[in-house]
Amino acid sequence: MSGEPAVQQTQWILDHAQGHSEYTVAEIVHLNLEHETFHAHALMHWNKTQLHTATSRPVNAILCPVAATLAPPHETTSWWGYSSHWNILDLPVVVFPVGIYMGGHPSLCKPCNNIESFIHAQWQPDTYNNAPVSLQLVGQRHNEEMLLVILNVVEEVVSRKH
Repeated sequence: MSGEPAVQQTQWILDHAQGHSEYTVAEIVHLNLEHETFHAHALMHWNKTQLHTATSRPVNAILCPVAATLAPPHETTSWWGYSSHWNILDLPVVVFPVGIYMGGHPSLCKPCNNIESFIHAQWQPDTYNNAPVSLQLVGQRHNEEMLLVILNVVEEVVSRKH
């Protein structure tokens, strides 16, 4: 280790692991089986999109948010649900800017839990003024090249709109 302090998100993970004993071989095998089952179900769900496309082929990519807000100030990220899902599925993702936030205060819905309350309270228009607005494009496993081709098309369409 370098001796540098861990960033907040890493420290949260390290703190969460404190006090837990090491996993046994049987527990590791069980966790790996759960992961593979989850992965298989997600892939099956993705492949079933072929039932809803004009080509009768599964969708090639998913366009979605990167996070619940624009990039938050350093050391304040408290939820990474929009990206962690793709990480656990081992799917390729590319994040790209689509514009700049020009200020103002968007209408926010009432927070439903502590995480939403924290994110809600964090929203200060001056903090985010001129910050990049980004999206993520998720591709199918082992299809990184196709994902980059799709990204080129998306970026071309986005640039025409500006």
